[in-house]
Amino acid sequence: GANFKGEDIENKISEVTISAGSEPQYVISDNAHNLVRGILDSGYVHYADISHSMGVILKKVYEKQPDFVELTTLLGKKRLQYHLTNKAYLLPPNMRTIARFMNMSEWVIWGNSMLACYNKLPKEMQEAYAFINDYESLLQELMDALDAIRHIEHICKNKGFSCKTSKECQSYIVAHVIGNAYPRQAHLGLKMLEYFRKEEAQLTEDMNICISSDIIESTFGIYKSKKSPNKLYGITPFALMIPLYPKVVNESVTKTFNFKERLVNVKLKDIDAWTTEHLSKNWVTERTKTLKQVS
Repeated sequence: GANFKGEDIENKISEVTISAGSEPQYVISDNAHNLVRGILDSGYVHYADISHSMGVILKKVYEKQPDFVELTTLLGKKRLQYHLTNKAYLLPPNMRTIARFMNMSEWVIWGNSMLACYNKLPKEMQEAYAFINDYESLLQELMDALDAIRHIEHICKNKGFSCKTSKECQSYIVAHVIGNAYPRQAHLGLKMLEYFRKEEAQLTEDMNICISSDIIESTFGIYKSKKSPNKLYGITPFALMIPLYPKVVNESVTKTFNFKERLVNVKLKDIDAWTTEHLSKNWVTERTKTLKQVS
């Protein structure tokens, strides 16, 4: 679709509920307003995915901080400046545009590693990357924050989210985040506590739920890694591998999957018909048609 409003999400949830033949006990999603509204309007309990929520909190605390802005801007400039030079082998990882604050670990680890090995670097490399020393405090602060987030995510993703694990995480935050020496980390810790208290308020004493959307996120990740990198293609019939993958990745399930039946009964014209009904125009095809007319 061109876009999805809360009402569209609500309708889709209703369709899926009818198709599944049962209602969900709760629904997990990120913090997108249309998703949250659609879920709540459907009358179901909504839990905010822990990883997305931690990313949102990091963004709120650090996004507009002068030293954070300076460092991330500088890292981008150095990537362009040293690209295809003899200094390129030490360049920082690329910072993602989408979900940047959920994927900070790589460049923060890089920064702290550079600080640790700086004195052992050749003189030329020390001169090229000397700027990293100016941000030692920030990089250590971010490393401590990310370590804390990884710790509480590990608890909730492995033990489940319950009143017990929520309190365990809150105790850890008070001791290791709010109790730390950095004022911004205290602010970060308070926002993390707000998240846990809000989500815990929806639990009963005996509930132990999943509060992570990692399973479906990883399925989409596999799809993204296999599809064409050309964004003009948009969503193609290859999207049909998304529901297929979970059925064939498990060997015990694969043995019960009738591949021959699918190959015999599903024809290319069926996929073309599905594409026409459900997908938008393929801009690569439109581009080719247009340029052929000109030539």
